[in-house]
Amino acid sequence: MLTEQRDTLPAALDGLRVLDLSGGVAGQYCAKLLASFGASTVLIEPPEGAFTRTMGPTLSSGELSTRSTMFRHLNQGKTSVVADMSTREGKERVSFFAKRADVVIRDDTTILDFDLDPSTIECVIGEFPNVGPYGSWRGSEMIHQAMSGTMFMTGHSGRKPLYGLGRRAYFACGTTACASVLAALHERDASRLGQVVRATVFESAAAIGQNLVSQYSYSKTYETRQRYPGFLALLKCRDQWMVLFAIRHWEELCQVFGLEHLLGDERFATQAGRLEHWPEVTDLLQERAGSRSAAELVDALQRARISAEVVALLADLVKSAQWEARRILRATGDRGDRVETALGPPFTVGSTEYVGARTSPRLLRGSDAERAANKVAAEWAQASAGNGPTAKVRDVARDVNRTPATDAGPLAGLRVIDFTTAWSGPFAARSLAYLGAQVIKIDAPSHMDSWRGALDGGRRDWYPDREPGIHPWNRCVLFNTQGQGKWSLGLDLKIAGARDVLLKLAQVSDVVIANFTPGVLERLGIGYDSLSELNPGVIVVEMPAFGPNGPDSGHQGMGKTMEAASGMAAHMGYGDGTPVLTGPAYLDPIGGLNAVAATLMALHYRNQTGRGCRVEVPQVEASLHWIGEHVLHQAEAVDAWVPDGNAVPYAAPHDAYPSAGEDEWIAIAVGDDDEWQSLCKQMDRLDLAELPKYSDLDGRKDHREELDAIISQWTSQFKKQELAASLQLVGVAAAPVANGADVAADEALLATHFIEQLSHREAGSHRYPTLSYLLTRTPGGVPRAAPCFGEQNDAVLRDVLSLPDALIGELRRSGAVADGPIMASPQGASAQEKRLDPPSSGGSDSTSVAAETT
Repeated sequence: MLTEQRDTLPAALDGLRVLDLSGGVAGQYCAKLLASFGASTVLIEPPEGAFTRTMGPTLSSGELSTRSTMFRHLNQGKTSVVADMSTREGKERVSFFAKRADVVIRDDTTILDFDLDPSTIECVIGEFPNVGPYGSWRGSEMIHQAMSGTMFMTGHSGRKPLYGLGRRAYFACGTTACASVLAALHERDASRLGQVVRATVFESAAAIGQNLVSQYSYSKTYETRQRYPGFLALLKCRDQWMVLFAIRHWEELCQVFGLEHLLGDERFATQAGRLEHWPEVTDLLQERAGSRSAAELVDALQRARISAEVVALLADLVKSAQWEARRILRATGDRGDRVETALGPPFTVGSTEYVGARTSPRLLRGSDAERAANKVAAEWAQASAGNGPTAKVRDVARDVNRTPATDAGPLAGLRVIDFTTAWSGPFAARSLAYLGAQVIKIDAPSHMDSWRGALDGGRRDWYPDREPGIHPWNRCVLFNTQGQGKWSLGLDLKIAGARDVLLKLAQVSDVVIANFTPGVLERLGIGYDSLSELNPGVIVVEMPAFGPNGPDSGHQGMGKTMEAASGMAAHMGYGDGTPVLTGPAYLDPIGGLNAVAATLMALHYRNQTGRGCRVEVPQVEASLHWIGEHVLHQAEAVDAWVPDGNAVPYAAPHDAYPSAGEDEWIAIAVGDDDEWQSLCKQMDRLDLAELPKYSDLDGRKDHREELDAIISQWTSQFKKQELAASLQLVGVAAAPVANGADVAADEALLATHFIEQLSHREAGSHRYPTLSYLLTRTPGGVPRAAPCFGEQNDAVLRDVLSLPDALIGELRRSGAVADGPIMASPQGASAQEKRLDPPSSGGSDSTSVAAETT
C-alpha cells in the first residue's frame, strides 16, 4: 500500500462548498465524489452520529466511530459538523452553512424551513419518484435490483434470481446525483442561477438496465437467467474460475484451447453458426480449461486479443501487482495516530489533485464538537466573503429571480465528438446528449459499431417485429437505445481526407470521448496532445478497461470480464462456490456513469481556468468504488464477504420467493422485528411471530432455510405485483422481481416519462428507456431518436464545418464519408466482406472492438 502523493495542479472542484445533509449511501456518495475532487464538504451529523456509521462491514478495532468501512468509504475527505436539527441552535447552524453553500444535498425526507440562495444547487435524494404507485414504498438494495429488471437476469436458469453484491443501486444513484449537480453547476456559470436536481434510487437503477424497455417494445422478448449467451464462457480452471468473451478471433480461440479441429467444422464456419452452437463450444472449452491454470489461459487469450479475466477474489486483488502499480489502495492518516486505507480515484481529471484519500471524520462530542464546528464555520464565512468565482456568482444571483423552466438541457451549446462503441462509452455520450449537448457519433463505414448489429442482421430479438430489414444496422435495438439524441457522421479515418474533416470538427468541439484500448487515439493521430494544439480548451475523455500502467494495462475489456477483474463476480453466487455474473454487463453502465461525472468535472475546471485536459476513466477502478466498503474491509481485515444466495447480515428473511406463474418471483426484505411482525400478520401466521427462535434478527438468520420454505409456500399462491403492494402497505419492504415485460409497463416509469415513445426513421415508433438526470429548471431530455448511419452527414459537413460542395462530393466519392457501412451488398457478400468477422450478437464490448481501426 502506498501513501498519497500530491499532483501538480489544484483539484478540479477547488473553491466549491458542499453541505451534505443526507443520511444514506446515495447522498453521501454524491458528496464524497465532490469532496474527493476538491470541494470543501461538510457532513452534518446528529449528536448520535450518521446512520452510515452503523452500517457494515465493520472492523473489530480502531477508532470506534469510524469502524464501519461503509462510513469510511462514503466520508473520507469530508469534515463533520454535529447539529441537532430538532433544536433552534442546530437549525441555525445548518442554516448558516446552507446559505453559504454552492451545493446542498439532502434526502427527500429532510425538509428545510429556510430559503436557499438563488444560486444554490439543491440536490434531493429519494428512494422512489413522488409520482406513481411507489411514493410510500420502502426500498433496499435487493428491492431496487428486483424492480429495475437486473435481478431477474442474474443467477442460473431454474434457480432463484440473485440481487448481487453490496449496494450498487445506491451508488448508481449517488453517481447520477453527482453528475446532475455538476451539470447544474455548468449551467450556473452562464445563468448565475441555481436549481433543484433530484435523483431516485429506483430510476437510477432502471437507467442502467440493458435496453429492457426497448427490446420488449421491438420484439416482445426479454432476457432471462439462461445459460450465459453467445460468445461468453464462465470456465472452471484447475485453480480458479475465469470468464472470456470471444466476440472475434475464432481461429485464435481454437488455437489457445487446442481445438484446431473445429476450424474445419462447417457448424462453426460463420459468426451466426458459432452463435447457434455456442453451448457446444462452451462445453469443449470447459473440457480443456479444467487442466490448465486460469492465469495462464487469460494471458494466452489476451495475447490473442480475446477479452478474458480471472474471476478474482478481493483477497487476491488487494495484494496484486496491478493494484500496487495503480496505487488503488492508499494509506492515509490524521494528526493523531489513526491510519485508514482509502481507495485511489475512480477517474482522473487532467493533472488535477485527488484529495479523496483522507481519513474519515471522527464523531466529536461536547466542547470538541463545538470547537470543530466553529472552526469550519469561520473558514466558510471567510471564503464566502472573498472575491473568487463562487462569490461573484452569488453576488449576481442574489438580485436575479429564477428564470422559468426550459426544455434546454444544462449543456446546451456544447459539442461532443463520440468515438465510442457498444454500451459503456455510448451510455456516457448519450447522457451528454440528454443533458443538452450536440453529440456527433463517428460511425466508421469500414468498422461498424458492434451494437449496430451484424451487416446481415444479428439476433432477431433485437429488431422490430424480429425482422432485420434492408438496413439492419439502422434497426438494431442495441444502438437505437444508446444512440438516442445523437447525430451520425459516417467517416472512415482509413481514407485520405477523413482525418482533415475530423480535425476541423475537433477545432469547434468541446469534448472528444472514446472507449478504445489504450493508445488507439494516439495511433490515429487524434490523441489529446494533438487535438489540444488545435483547440486548447478541448477535453478528451478515454475509458480503458484498466489504467495505463501495471501488468493488466493492455488488456481487452468487456463488461462481464471487467466485472470478474473487479472482484464483484467472485463474491456473488448461491454459496456453492460457483461465481455469478450480473445479468446485464453491469460494468458498462458503471463506467459510463463515471465518465459522465468525470467529463462534467473537467468542464467545471475549464470554466474556472480556461484549460482543457485529458480525462481518464479506468472502468475497473471506477467500479471498485461501487463496492468500496467491501474493498476497504478486505484491505484491513482477514475475513471476506462470502456469497450465500441473497442472504445478508442486516436483514432476514431476505430473499426471492416464488409467486404464481412460471419463473415469477417476489423479493422480500425484512429489516427489523417490527417488519417481521407485520409479515407474520399478513401471512396469517401469528404463531411464527410468537416463536422465540424467530423473535430477533440473529434467530431468523440461524433458521433461514426453514423460514424460507414456509414463506415460499405462502408466496406461491399470489401474483407478485399484488402481493408486493399489500406487503408494502403494511410496512414490509417487498417488490416484484421484474422481467423485461414488467419494466416496460411499469406505472411509475411511465408516469415520470422515464419511458418515452420515439419515432425512428427506419425502426418505426417504439417505447425507449431514457435517463435519470432530473433537473427542474433545465431538464434536458431526448431530442430525437437514434440516428441512421450517416444521417447527419450533410448537416455536419455543410452547417457545422461549412465545407464547399465540391469537397463534400470528393469525400463521398472516395468513401471517406459514407451513408452506410461499406461491404454491405444486397446482392451478396464480396470477397472483402467475407473476410469481415461481423460484430457480436452477444454481450457488450467496452473497449476492444474499435481498437481494430488502427
